[in-house]
Amino acid sequence: MDYRIEAMEVLLCEDCILQRYFPLIPYKAQLLKNLIENHCLTKTACLQLSDELLIEMGLPTVELANLFRQFLVMYDAKEAKLKEIDKVAANEAEAAAFRELYLLPGVKAVRAKLYCDSGYTSLSKIAAALPEQIIQNTSALILSQNLPLKPPLPKEVRTHIAVAKALTLYAV
Repeated sequence: MDYRIEAMEVLLCEDCILQRYFPLIPYKAQLLKNLIENHCLTKTACLQLSDELLIEMGLPTVELANLFRQFLVMYDAKEAKLKEIDKVAANEAEAAAFRELYLLPGVKAVRAKLYCDSGYTSLSKIAAALPEQIIQNTSALILSQNLPLKPPLPKEVRTHIAVAKALTLYAV
């Protein structure tokens, strides 16, 4: 999915990004400002930029330009992952929820079902939630139904919220 480049504000943060992308964080503000000023307004448009242009816009090396491109696509859902939805969903409503939740990194059948059963049936519901709420609600469901599951970790939830915001609030 494509998103407006302003989504970098929520996606490129230590709270929710993999450590290998931390070197991009100091350049985020200047890069974002320059991308917007140069009318590079979406993830797809930024992927088309040459190394030279990315360096002009605030990234100091070719290595960081390549890392930035990797960052832009790191949350793209893989087709193979999405194909399993019809096999694992119990009904059409659950399949519809799974189609959204599977866009979150690391979410497959077990986590999607836990989120759905805890009331988080869409990206917009996850985007609007606080990490503590999601952890508390999923933990309560696990406990009340004596499920052999673990609640999501705080960083996992923060990442899911950030990606949900990118794909809803900043959708193209």
